[in-house]
Amino acid sequence: MRPILSPARWLPLARSLAGSLVPLAALMICSLATSPARGQAPAKPSSHDTSVVTKDGVEIKMTYFKSTAGQDAPVVILLPSKSGNRLVWKAFAEQLQKVEFAVITVDLRWHGESIVGGKKHEGPFKAKDYAGMILDLDAVKKFIYDEHQNKQLNMNKLGIVAAGTSAPAAVVFTEIDWSKLPYDDAPTPAQSTPRGQDVRALALLSPEENAPGLPTNKAYGVIRGLKGPVMIGYGSKNAADAAAAKKIHDILAPKKEGYDMMYLQPYDTKLGGTDLIGKNLKTELHLFNFLVKHVKELKSDWRDRKSKLAD
Repeated sequence: MRPILSPARWLPLARSLAGSLVPLAALMICSLATSPARGQAPAKPSSHDTSVVTKDGVEIKMTYFKSTAGQDAPVVILLPSKSGNRLVWKAFAEQLQKVEFAVITVDLRWHGESIVGGKKHEGPFKAKDYAGMILDLDAVKKFIYDEHQNKQLNMNKLGIVAAGTSAPAAVVFTEIDWSKLPYDDAPTPAQSTPRGQDVRALALLSPEENAPGLPTNKAYGVIRGLKGPVMIGYGSKNAADAAAAKKIHDILAPKKEGYDMMYLQPYDTKLGGTDLIGKNLKTELHLFNFLVKHVKELKSDWRDRKSKLAD
Protein backbone atom coordinates (compact mmCIF):
# COMPACT_ATOMS: atom_id res chain seq x y z
CA MET A 1 0.00 0.00 0.00
CA ARG A 2 1.28 3.46 -0.86
CA PRO A 3 2.17 5.78 2.07
CA ILE A 4 -0.59 8.03 3.38
CA LEU A 5 -0.01 11.72 3.90
CA SER A 6 0.31 12.69 7.54
CA PRO A 7 -2.63 14.67 9.02
CA ALA A 8 -0.38 17.71 9.40
CA ARG A 9 -0.04 17.86 5.60
CA TRP A 10 -3.39 16.84 4.20
CA LEU A 11 -5.89 17.99 6.82
CA PRO A 12 -5.28 21.74 6.32
CA LEU A 13 -5.63 21.31 2.55
CA ALA A 14 -8.79 19.24 2.87
CA ARG A 15 -10.42 21.68 5.28
CA SER A 16 -9.82 24.54 2.86
CA LEU A 17 -11.68 22.90 -0.02
CA ALA A 18 -15.16 24.27 0.46
CA GLY A 19 -15.15 27.18 2.89
CA SER A 20 -18.53 27.83 4.53
CA LEU A 21 -21.20 25.26 3.75
CA VAL A 22 -24.98 25.10 3.68
CA PRO A 23 -27.30 22.06 3.89
CA LEU A 24 -27.82 20.12 0.68
CA ALA A 25 -31.52 20.95 0.53
CA ALA A 26 -30.68 24.66 0.49
CA LEU A 27 -28.27 24.52 -2.44
CA MET A 28 -29.62 26.25 -5.53
CA ILE A 29 -29.06 25.34 -9.17
CA CYS A 30 -27.06 28.10 -10.80
CA SER A 31 -26.89 29.09 -14.45
CA LEU A 32 -23.15 29.03 -14.99
CA ALA A 33 -22.83 29.13 -18.75
CA THR A 34 -20.96 32.05 -20.25
CA SER A 35 -21.84 33.96 -23.39
CA PRO A 36 -19.58 33.69 -26.44
CA ALA A 37 -17.75 36.75 -27.72
CA ARG A 38 -19.56 38.87 -30.31
CA GLY A 39 -19.45 37.24 -33.72
CA GLN A 40 -18.10 33.97 -32.32
CA ALA A 41 -20.25 30.84 -32.48
CA PRO A 42 -20.60 29.06 -29.13
CA ALA A 43 -18.83 25.74 -28.82
CA LYS A 44 -21.24 22.83 -29.10
CA PRO A 45 -21.18 20.14 -26.40
CA SER A 46 -20.18 16.76 -27.77
CA SER A 47 -19.77 13.21 -26.55
CA HIS A 48 -18.30 10.01 -27.88
CA ASP A 49 -17.77 6.42 -26.81
CA THR A 50 -14.20 5.41 -26.10
CA SER A 51 -12.25 2.97 -23.97
CA VAL A 52 -9.07 2.57 -21.96
CA VAL A 53 -6.98 -0.53 -21.35
CA THR A 54 -5.90 -1.37 -17.82
CA LYS A 55 -2.48 -2.59 -16.66
CA ASP A 56 -3.84 -6.15 -16.64
CA GLY A 57 -5.15 -5.86 -20.20
CA VAL A 58 -8.89 -5.31 -19.61
CA GLU A 59 -10.70 -2.93 -21.97
CA ILE A 60 -12.92 -0.53 -20.04
CA LYS A 61 -15.77 1.07 -21.97
CA MET A 62 -16.52 4.75 -21.39
CA THR A 63 -18.45 7.68 -22.80
CA TYR A 64 -16.73 11.06 -22.70
CA PHE A 65 -18.86 14.20 -22.53
CA LYS A 66 -16.33 16.88 -23.38
CA SER A 67 -16.57 20.31 -21.76
CA THR A 68 -16.60 23.58 -23.68
CA ALA A 69 -14.71 25.29 -20.82
CA GLY A 70 -11.25 23.97 -21.68
CA GLN A 71 -8.69 23.98 -18.89
CA ASP A 72 -11.16 25.49 -16.40
CA ALA A 73 -13.58 22.55 -16.68
CA PRO A 74 -14.34 20.50 -13.57
CA VAL A 75 -14.62 16.78 -14.22
CA VAL A 76 -16.90 14.04 -12.88
CA ILE A 77 -16.66 10.25 -13.16
CA LEU A 78 -20.06 8.49 -13.08
CA LEU A 79 -20.08 4.77 -12.19
CA PRO A 80 -23.12 2.45 -12.35
CA SER A 81 -23.94 -0.52 -10.14
CA LYS A 82 -23.55 -4.11 -11.32
CA SER A 83 -27.13 -4.44 -12.54
CA GLY A 84 -26.86 -1.27 -14.67
CA ASN A 85 -24.52 0.29 -17.20
CA ARG A 86 -23.11 3.70 -18.00
CA LEU A 87 -26.02 4.53 -20.35
CA VAL A 88 -28.23 5.22 -17.33
CA TRP A 89 -26.15 8.34 -16.70
CA LYS A 90 -26.57 9.87 -20.19
CA ALA A 91 -29.25 12.47 -19.40
CA PHE A 92 -27.57 13.50 -16.16
CA ALA A 93 -24.16 13.71 -17.85
CA GLU A 94 -25.64 16.04 -20.47
CA GLN A 95 -27.14 18.18 -17.71
CA LEU A 96 -23.71 18.54 -16.10
CA GLN A 97 -22.11 19.18 -19.48
CA LYS A 98 -24.43 22.17 -20.00
CA VAL A 99 -22.82 23.89 -17.01
CA GLU A 100 -19.31 23.18 -18.32
CA PHE A 101 -18.45 19.92 -16.58
CA ALA A 102 -16.39 17.34 -18.39
CA VAL A 103 -18.09 14.02 -17.64
CA ILE A 104 -16.90 10.45 -18.07
CA THR A 105 -19.40 7.63 -17.64
CA VAL A 106 -17.61 4.34 -17.05
CA ASP A 107 -18.47 0.66 -17.06
CA LEU A 108 -15.99 -0.84 -14.63
CA ARG A 109 -15.04 -4.46 -15.33
CA TRP A 110 -18.05 -6.79 -15.20
CA HIS A 111 -20.37 -3.76 -15.42
CA GLY A 112 -22.28 -2.85 -18.58
CA GLU A 113 -20.19 -3.36 -21.71
CA SER A 114 -16.89 -3.99 -19.92
CA ILE A 115 -17.13 -7.77 -20.07
CA VAL A 116 -14.01 -9.75 -19.16
CA GLY A 117 -13.25 -12.85 -21.18
CA GLY A 118 -16.37 -12.54 -23.32
CA LYS A 119 -18.92 -13.66 -20.72
CA LYS A 120 -20.98 -12.09 -17.97
CA HIS A 121 -20.03 -12.47 -14.33
CA GLU A 122 -21.93 -15.10 -12.34
CA GLY A 123 -22.52 -14.67 -8.63
CA PRO A 124 -21.02 -12.11 -6.23
CA PHE A 125 -17.80 -10.29 -7.09
CA LYS A 126 -14.64 -11.80 -5.60
CA ALA A 127 -11.53 -10.09 -4.22
CA LYS A 128 -9.75 -10.19 -7.58
CA ASP A 129 -12.74 -8.51 -9.26
CA TYR A 130 -12.78 -5.60 -6.82
CA ALA A 131 -8.98 -5.27 -6.95
CA GLY A 132 -9.29 -5.06 -10.73
CA MET A 133 -11.73 -2.18 -10.43
CA ILE A 134 -8.97 -0.11 -8.82
CA LEU A 135 -6.88 -0.76 -11.94
CA ASP A 136 -9.88 0.35 -14.01
CA LEU A 137 -10.05 3.66 -12.16
CA ASP A 138 -6.28 4.09 -12.51
CA ALA A 139 -6.71 3.81 -16.29
CA VAL A 140 -9.59 6.31 -16.26
CA LYS A 141 -7.45 8.72 -14.21
CA LYS A 142 -4.68 8.40 -16.82
CA PHE A 143 -7.24 9.37 -19.50
CA ILE A 144 -8.17 12.40 -17.39
CA TYR A 145 -4.49 13.28 -16.97
CA ASP A 146 -3.99 13.28 -20.75
CA GLU A 147 -7.03 15.53 -21.22
CA HIS A 148 -5.73 17.80 -18.46
CA GLN A 149 -2.32 18.12 -20.11
CA ASN A 150 -4.11 18.97 -23.37
CA LYS A 151 -5.92 21.74 -21.42
CA GLN A 152 -9.36 20.21 -21.95
CA LEU A 153 -10.20 20.03 -18.21
CA ASN A 154 -8.81 20.62 -14.74
CA MET A 155 -8.12 17.26 -13.08
CA ASN A 156 -7.68 18.87 -9.65
CA LYS A 157 -11.42 19.57 -9.66
CA LEU A 158 -12.58 15.94 -9.76
CA GLY A 159 -15.73 14.37 -8.35
CA ILE A 160 -16.83 10.73 -8.39
CA VAL A 161 -20.40 9.41 -8.24
CA ALA A 162 -20.58 5.65 -7.66
CA ALA A 163 -23.51 3.29 -7.17
CA GLY A 164 -23.79 -0.09 -5.48
CA THR A 165 -20.91 -2.38 -6.38
CA SER A 166 -18.87 0.52 -7.76
CA ALA A 167 -18.94 2.40 -4.45
CA PRO A 168 -16.27 0.43 -2.51
CA ALA A 169 -13.85 0.80 -5.42
CA ALA A 170 -14.52 4.55 -5.56
CA VAL A 171 -13.93 4.87 -1.80
CA VAL A 172 -10.63 2.98 -1.88
CA PHE A 173 -9.50 4.79 -5.03
CA THR A 174 -10.14 8.11 -3.26
CA GLU A 175 -7.93 7.01 -0.36
CA ILE A 176 -5.18 5.93 -2.76
CA ASP A 177 -5.45 9.21 -4.66
CA TRP A 178 -4.95 11.20 -1.44
CA SER A 179 -2.02 9.01 -0.36
CA LYS A 180 0.11 10.06 -3.35
CA LEU A 181 2.85 12.44 -2.30
CA PRO A 182 3.90 15.18 -4.75
CA TYR A 183 6.98 14.65 -6.88
CA ASP A 184 10.20 15.73 -5.19
CA ASP A 185 10.91 18.25 -7.95
CA ALA A 186 10.83 21.58 -6.08
CA PRO A 187 12.16 23.10 -2.84
CA THR A 188 8.78 22.93 -1.06
CA PRO A 189 5.71 20.63 -1.31
CA ALA A 190 3.56 23.58 -2.38
CA GLN A 191 5.81 24.16 -5.39
CA SER A 192 6.15 20.46 -6.22
CA THR A 193 4.13 18.83 -8.99
CA PRO A 194 1.15 16.93 -7.55
CA ARG A 195 0.70 13.23 -8.31
CA GLY A 196 -2.76 12.92 -6.77
CA GLN A 197 -5.11 14.53 -4.22
CA ASP A 198 -7.52 15.34 -7.03
CA VAL A 199 -10.76 13.68 -5.83
CA ARG A 200 -12.53 16.57 -4.12
CA ALA A 201 -16.06 15.21 -3.68
CA LEU A 202 -17.57 11.73 -3.45
CA ALA A 203 -21.23 10.76 -3.93
CA LEU A 204 -22.42 7.21 -3.24
CA LEU A 205 -25.82 5.73 -4.14
CA SER A 206 -26.84 2.64 -2.12
CA PRO A 207 -23.18 1.90 -1.45
CA GLU A 208 -21.99 -1.57 -0.51
CA GLU A 209 -20.36 -1.17 2.88
CA ASN A 210 -17.45 -3.54 2.23
CA ALA A 211 -15.94 -5.50 -0.63
CA PRO A 212 -13.72 -8.62 -0.51
CA GLY A 213 -10.05 -7.72 -0.85
CA LEU A 214 -10.50 -3.96 -0.57
CA PRO A 215 -9.35 -2.10 2.57
CA THR A 216 -12.56 -0.08 2.87
CA ASN A 217 -12.29 0.47 6.63
CA LYS A 218 -8.86 2.06 6.17
CA ALA A 219 -10.22 4.18 3.33
CA TYR A 220 -13.18 5.36 5.43
CA GLY A 221 -10.72 6.43 8.12
CA VAL A 222 -8.68 8.50 5.66
CA ILE A 223 -11.79 10.11 4.16
CA ARG A 224 -13.09 10.90 7.65
CA GLY A 225 -9.79 12.63 8.41
CA LEU A 226 -9.96 14.66 5.23
CA LYS A 227 -13.44 15.92 6.15
CA GLY A 228 -14.19 16.54 2.49
CA PRO A 229 -17.71 16.57 1.01
CA VAL A 230 -19.50 13.20 0.80
CA MET A 231 -23.11 12.53 -0.20
CA ILE A 232 -24.83 9.19 0.44
CA GLY A 233 -28.20 8.49 -1.18
CA TYR A 234 -30.37 5.44 -0.54
CA GLY A 235 -33.91 4.08 -0.76
CA SER A 236 -35.44 4.40 2.70
CA LYS A 237 -37.79 1.45 2.08
CA ASN A 238 -34.90 -0.88 1.34
CA ALA A 239 -33.79 -2.07 4.78
CA ALA A 240 -30.39 -3.42 3.69
CA ASP A 241 -29.46 -0.30 1.69
CA ALA A 242 -30.66 2.00 4.47
CA ALA A 243 -28.64 0.16 7.11
CA ALA A 244 -25.45 0.22 5.01
CA ALA A 245 -25.86 3.92 4.13
CA LYS A 246 -26.42 4.94 7.74
CA LYS A 247 -23.50 2.86 8.96
CA ILE A 248 -21.12 4.40 6.42
CA HIS A 249 -22.45 7.83 7.34
CA ASP A 250 -21.79 7.23 11.04
CA ILE A 251 -18.26 5.98 10.29
CA LEU A 252 -17.47 9.04 8.19
CA ALA A 253 -19.22 11.66 10.30
CA PRO A 254 -19.07 10.93 14.03
CA LYS A 255 -21.17 13.54 15.83
CA LYS A 256 -18.44 14.40 18.31
CA GLU A 257 -16.22 15.63 15.48
CA GLY A 258 -18.77 18.10 14.11
CA TYR A 259 -18.44 16.98 10.47
CA ASP A 260 -20.69 19.34 8.48
CA MET A 261 -19.71 18.27 4.94
CA MET A 262 -21.62 14.99 5.03
CA TYR A 263 -25.01 14.63 3.36
CA LEU A 264 -27.24 11.61 4.07
CA GLN A 265 -30.12 11.69 1.59
CA PRO A 266 -33.01 9.18 1.85
CA TYR A 267 -35.46 8.59 -1.01
CA ASP A 268 -38.97 7.26 -0.45
CA THR A 269 -38.54 4.04 -2.43
CA LYS A 270 -37.30 0.45 -2.32
CA LEU A 271 -35.08 1.15 -5.32
CA GLY A 272 -31.31 1.39 -4.99
CA GLY A 273 -28.13 2.15 -6.88
CA THR A 274 -28.57 3.65 -10.33
CA ASP A 275 -32.23 2.63 -10.20
CA LEU A 276 -32.58 5.85 -8.19
CA ILE A 277 -31.80 7.73 -11.43
CA GLY A 278 -34.59 8.75 -13.82
CA LYS A 279 -37.43 8.09 -11.36
CA ASN A 280 -38.44 11.66 -10.40
CA LEU A 281 -36.99 11.19 -6.93
CA LYS A 282 -34.87 14.38 -7.13
CA THR A 283 -31.72 12.24 -7.06
CA GLU A 284 -30.27 14.06 -10.05
CA LEU A 285 -31.16 17.45 -8.52
CA HIS A 286 -29.34 16.60 -5.30
CA LEU A 287 -26.31 15.23 -7.14
CA PHE A 288 -26.23 18.26 -9.45
CA ASN A 289 -26.31 20.72 -6.55
CA PHE A 290 -23.69 18.74 -4.65
CA LEU A 291 -21.29 18.61 -7.61
CA VAL A 292 -21.73 22.27 -8.55
CA LYS A 293 -21.13 23.40 -4.97
CA HIS A 294 -18.18 21.16 -4.16
CA VAL A 295 -16.48 20.57 -7.51
CA LYS A 296 -17.32 23.33 -10.00
CA GLU A 297 -17.16 26.17 -7.49
CA LEU A 298 -13.91 24.91 -5.98
CA LYS A 299 -11.04 27.36 -6.43
CA SER A 300 -8.17 25.52 -8.09
CA ASP A 301 -6.27 26.94 -11.05
CA TRP A 302 -5.01 24.69 -13.84
CA ARG A 303 -1.34 23.77 -13.51
CA ASP A 304 1.02 21.61 -15.49
CA ARG A 305 1.03 18.10 -14.03
CA LYS A 306 4.11 16.82 -15.80
CA SER A 307 6.94 16.48 -13.28
CA LYS A 308 9.93 18.75 -13.71
CA LEU A 309 12.05 15.61 -13.31
CA ALA A 310 10.50 13.96 -16.39
CA ASP A 311 12.54 13.83 -19.61
